[in-house]
Amino acid sequence: MAEKQTTNMDQTPSYGQLTQSRVPLENAATVFSQRDASGQIPIIIVPEQKLRIRNEYVQIGVIILLASIVVNGFFDIDLLLISLGILVAIALILLGVYRSFYVRIPEGANALLIRGGRYTRTIPGGTHIIPPWILVSHVVTRREIPFNAPIVEAPSKDNIRVNVDTVVTFNITNPYDFVYTISADDFDEVFQAAAQDVLRYMVRQIEAAQVANLRGLDLDELRELLQNYVESYGVEVQRINVTYALPQVDFMQSLESKQLAVIQQQEQEERQALAKRRQRDSEILARQEVIAQVEREREALQLQIQQAEAKKQVIELEAEAEELRLSKLNERLNANPLAARYELEMARLNVASSLAGNSKAILRVGSADDVVSAYMMRDLLEEASQIEEDGQLTEKPIEEEPKKPAPRKRGRPPSKSKSAAAD
Repeated sequence: MAEKQTTNMDQTPSYGQLTQSRVPLENAATVFSQRDASGQIPIIIVPEQKLRIRNEYVQIGVIILLASIVVNGFFDIDLLLISLGILVAIALILLGVYRSFYVRIPEGANALLIRGGRYTRTIPGGTHIIPPWILVSHVVTRREIPFNAPIVEAPSKDNIRVNVDTVVTFNITNPYDFVYTISADDFDEVFQAAAQDVLRYMVRQIEAAQVANLRGLDLDELRELLQNYVESYGVEVQRINVTYALPQVDFMQSLESKQLAVIQQQEQEERQALAKRRQRDSEILARQEVIAQVEREREALQLQIQQAEAKKQVIELEAEAEELRLSKLNERLNANPLAARYELEMARLNVASSLAGNSKAILRVGSADDVVSAYMMRDLLEEASQIEEDGQLTEKPIEEEPKKPAPRKRGRPPSKSKSAAAD
């Protein structure tokens, strides 16, 4: 950066950016398109010979005319040759004078005309027919002229020295005011001072850290301020371009260090924010997993509750069915007590018969009287059923029936020894 700044300051031009040249009028177009010895393109051309009569033609014509007269007086030469020489001399003189009526101004320039030492008018580029007694005093370019205006160590708003280089572009809109008010060399110094004054005012309004942002900005306000300086010279400022703007090296190094620290702090904050975001995402994922687990457990619990409710409903239905069955059975028992008793005793006999036929079974049935009572009850039930079928007997409680003698034995009753063994 230091090398760049030094190089820029070394290239700062001295006064002499605006020049003028003195050449023949017919060479004006060539001079306006080429740089001079100092590397600049002139903006004003002063014709070397203001009279436009071609003296060489007139001189040759006069010489030929005088020679023809002298030869005719001293020598006996053919009159035709003498006449021819006189005609050639007159033609050359007329040609020299005739060419003076035509004035050619190069394109992109204006010419100032004077007559008797006084300004008459301004003509643009092109070929014009002008009497030879009206002279061309100056030829002024109409092109835009770049002007380099640097400032070195200008104080900023925070009192930091900065270097700024600008290119101011202007053109000459009123050649008369420019030529007859100030010369090109003097305007160079005036314009340089005015541009630096405006630029220092601009730098004084901003801080050093903002100087680098001047490059590429629209500086219309500065252009208007500079225009006020040079308006009286017939000059119009077109634009101001900042090509270089930096504070001193020490300040730039300090500013870069601060910017680097800020960038590092921002990177650290971004890393911390990223870590917090990752931690927050992890917590959210863990919370979502817990919520999902709770939801699954709740769904399982709800399923179990539904299964329990279903079982409960089944049990309730079974209980209702059993209650209904018992109610119906109770109604049947109340309606037919002998039939119920008969069924009970038949069940007992069936069990006793199966056990009696099984020699390996050991069963405790109580005393021998229980077996005898069972057989007797069977006979009573059979008789009761037969009587009911014949319609000769109504229902009576079993407890009211009189006891009958022991029924006849069907088969051999078990001995006491077997009953004891069973006990």
